[in-house]
Amino acid sequence: MEISKIIAFGLVGTVFTVLLKKENPQIAMLVAAATGILIFLMLCAPLGNLISLLQETAEQAGVGEGYFGIVLKVIGIAYLTQFGAQLCADAGESAIASKIELAGKVLMMTAAAPVLTGLLEMVMGLV
Repeated sequence: MEISKIIAFGLVGTVFTVLLKKENPQIAMLVAAATGILIFLMLCAPLGNLISLLQETAEQAGVGEGYFGIVLKVIGIAYLTQFGAQLCADAGESAIASKIELAGKVLMMTAAAPVLTGLLEMVMGLV
């Protein structure tokens, strides 16, 4: 996906949102949310290619599949959390956005717990 197509799509969505905001703010918010979601979906194929490349590189480097999966999960949680929180903030719901950010942080720590536990076990083995 070319960046120019994504930018053009975003600009069209922005223009529609700005034009609709005065007459019908609810529809404008839906157009803005739909634009953001569609841009995110446009990024899925390139993101899949990147993940495949990173998996191949991790295998060649001898990185354990479990650790690599955890890192990908944490990165995915971070991106989705940011996306969801930004949609809420754009809709004027900053309180909900901050709760989504908190939930994302908790889920990232939960996902990363096996790595932290392994690190602590390794340190305790050295003592």
